[in-house]
Amino acid sequence: MKRLSSFAICNALFLVASPVCAASQGTPGATSVGSITINASVTPEVNITNLDDITFSSADLRRAVNIGTGASASDAVCVWSNNPDGSYYITAYGDGASDAFILNDGTRTISYTVTWADNATSTTGGQQLTSATKSPQFISSATQPDCAGADTAQVGISLTATDIGAMESTTTYTGVLTLLVTPS
Repeated sequence: MKRLSSFAICNALFLVASPVCAASQGTPGATSVGSITINASVTPEVNITNLDDITFSSADLRRAVNIGTGASASDAVCVWSNNPDGSYYITAYGDGASDAFILNDGTRTISYTVTWADNATSTTGGQQLTSATKSPQFISSATQPDCAGADTAQVGISLTATDIGAMESTTTYTGVLTLLVTPS
């Protein structure tokens, strides 16, 4: 029966499980050879950047009230994922009770809806998000955490005609939307 070298055994174990072999030490002589195992791994990571505040102009809201439609605005953003397929999830949180999507003027509140599209130029509005609920999986085309200065996704905000009509004039309604990106 032949003896297997420690190097062969270590390599066989490496193929079966995580690296478990310790460094092999050299022996004294004219030359000496030792070996080490090198491991490197990275955890799944994501990044969201290029976020801008969204402001509905009074002209847009007035037009929406006059013709009886809602108003929408969007922001193109950068989302990067180091997953091989660029996949990620988005969870949106409003600053209302139970993370509701609301705008508040200090006394009154109106609700808004949030959509997400995994391309920055979507004209279809994207996937509607539910507050504090993980979205379906999205895919980013970004290959760098800063998206190389480009945008890869779009967040959309919509107000209904009813909510716009209920807004008190000369008052500013504000809210904070928090977007949590997680790797898939």
